[in-house]
Parts: sequence; structure tokens; C-alpha cells
Amino acid sequence: MNKITIKEVAEKANVSVSTVSRVLNNNYPVSDRVREEVLQCMKDLNYQPNGIARSLKNQKTHMIGFVVADISNPFFMQIAKAMESVISNEDNNLVFCSSDGIPHKEQRLLELLNEKRVEAIVVASSDPTGSYIKQLVEQGMPVVLIDRKIPGINTDVIVEDNFNAAYRLTEYLIKNGHQKIAIINVSLAISVGMERFDGFKEALKHYGLAMSDHYVLQGGFQRQDACAAVKKMISENENDLPTALFCSNNIMAEGAIIALRELGLKIPDDISLVSFGTKDLLELIDPKLTIAAQNTYALGSKAGQIILERLNSHSLYDYKEYVIVSEMIIRDSVKAI
Repeated sequence: MNKITIKEVAEKANVSVSTVSRVLNNNYPVSDRVREEVLQCMKDLNYQPNGIARSLKNQKTHMIGFVVADISNPFFMQIAKAMESVISNEDNNLVFCSSDGIPHKEQRLLELLNEKRVEAIVVASSDPTGSYIKQLVEQGMPVVLIDRKIPGINTDVIVEDNFNAAYRLTEYLIKNGHQKIAIINVSLAISVGMERFDGFKEALKHYGLAMSDHYVLQGGFQRQDACAAVKKMISENENDLPTALFCSNNIMAEGAIIALRELGLKIPDDISLVSFGTKDLLELIDPKLTIAAQNTYALGSKAGQIILERLNSHSLYDYKEYVIVSEMIIRDSVKAI
């Protein structure tokens, strides 16, 4: 009779080989339910662990996965740099992956990282359900959600004060006399998009301003999508243009600026503009933009610190949500009217 392998145990328990290894070696926290299921499958199959194989499986890879929506976005690149500066202190390496904002691609990347036995994963998820992330967490993989929250997943989360920062940006426009304000948002299916949209709407409501549906734009995740959305909005509202544009992140801002320049509209003379974004990148744009400056160093370094704490503790503990406050920087992109 052929000897039962760890892969067969994993298939019967419907978990990864890495999870079975964690149960065998007891070197990372695994939920009680998953542990019991794996142990029962071992018993049912009469699985006998191979001591040499277990020793090999127990070797650390020193790899940390980082999955984001857009690897070319400087926001995520700066987070990765800050994170790597922390985790490299303990000889860990960062594996940086891009899902292009596609949930099924994100899942495949997460599966691949798990198969490659990364020791932890940080993810800015584009999947509003987070079903596979939840599975990884239950199987004992240390996971940190960054930039985006997913309800129902019991793990550490690092986000920004999106609602309050969006409210402050919108309020600044209103206090400068703007009443017709358009917004170009990232996907409302992810928490960061919804929270910023909610902050925008709340500021309008507080000051008694109506939100016009034809001023609400969805820019997706790419510059070209934002550019096309702004062009379409302007072409459809030539006789009733907004006086200001709120951009939900630096990619949306870059796409909007390209569109405005191609249409011959000047910032802030023809239209004012505010945005979330990284301070150093948006300093290069003329005129310099009024922004909610995102602290990518704080986001990345906190993620690195949490990962190291999780890897070194090897035990279950209370998970936390960390909120990084954005700094509002007033520059030259808003005209008082």
C-alpha cells in the first residue's frame, strides 16, 4: 500500500499543503476548526508524518507577499519600500504582485504565494468578498489588510481616515465658494472608494448642497479610465460645467489632469482640483495640488512591524485596526469664486 502523502491530507481537508504543515509543526496559529479538520483527516487516512520531510517543510522561506491593485501606482510602490525597510531587518524579502484590480487574478496570486510558502501576506484587496483571504486567515496564514477593509475577516487592518479627509477636502472647496463639485472616484466596491465618497457626500449635505448625479464619475483603477471619464463628463455638460473636481487618489488626479489639458482647461482658472495623493509625487504637477497627503511611510512601516510581530509570536492574539491620519496640504489648485 502506498504511503499517504501530506498533499493527500491537504486535498481531503480542502486546505493547502502549507496549512497541513502548520498543523504538524505547530509553528503558526491555525484556527481550532481547521486544526481539528486536518487532524481528523490525518486519522482517517492513517497518515504517518515523515520526520525528514517535516524538517524540510519547517524551513523558513523568509518571503513576505504583497498584493496590490496596481504595481505601477507610486502610492503602493512607496508602501512597499517602507515595508521592505522594516522586514529586511530580520532577513525577509518582499514579493510584490499586481492584481490589476481583478478579483480572480488576485485570488490566483494569493494561491501562488501560499503554494510558494510565503510566511505572511499583506494585501490591498480588490475583492469585496475576500473569500480566499478569509480562507487563508482561517488556515493560519498571517495576513494584514492594507488600505482597504473587508467585513468579516478577523485579521489586522491598516487604513487611512478616508471619510474625514474627504470631508475636509470637500469642505475646503465649499468654503472657497464652490457649489458645483464633481467627484471622480475609484471603485465603490472597495472600502476606500466608498468611505471617500461618503465623506464627500456628507460635506455637501452639511452645507446644504445637492449632489448632481452627472458630476459623479467612476474612474476605475487606471489613468486612462479617469481621463476618459472626465472627458465624457465635460462633453455632456458643456453648458453646466462643475467649478471644481474632487479626485479620490493620485491616479484619478493624473488622469483628470491629462483630460483637462487636452481639452484646454486650466487649473485653477477654469476648474479647481483637489485630491488624495502622495506628497512628493503631486509636488511635481504644476500648479501644485491641494491634497490629503497620504503617509505611505507610516502605512508601510506599520505593516512591516505587524508582520514581524505576528511571525515572532506564533500565537493567536487580538487583531487591531490601525488608522493613519492624512495631512491636508493647501497649495495652488483651488480658486476662490
